[in-house]
Amino acid sequence: MLIVITPEELEPEFQNPLKMGYIHNPHIDYATNAIHAWLGEKEVIIFRFKGYGWINDNRSNIYNMSAGSAGITIQIKTNV
Repeated sequence: MLIVITPEELEPEFQNPLKMGYIHNPHIDYATNAIHAWLGEKEVIIFRFKGYGWINDNRSNIYNMSAGSAGITIQIKTNV
């Protein structure tokens, strides 16, 4: 499965594509059902899955993620 998240779908303070250049190490946090990343020394939430009715569960999948000025791409693969 491939998920594409455009800059317009990110939390408001990260919708500017240039701001995406300052975040590092984006990852899915299963406790908050959101994508977290590092902005300098601070961990921030840049996207919340809640508004889309999707809850990711890492018991049966793994993922690859890339982020840049065009947004975020997540490739989810089953590990069953």
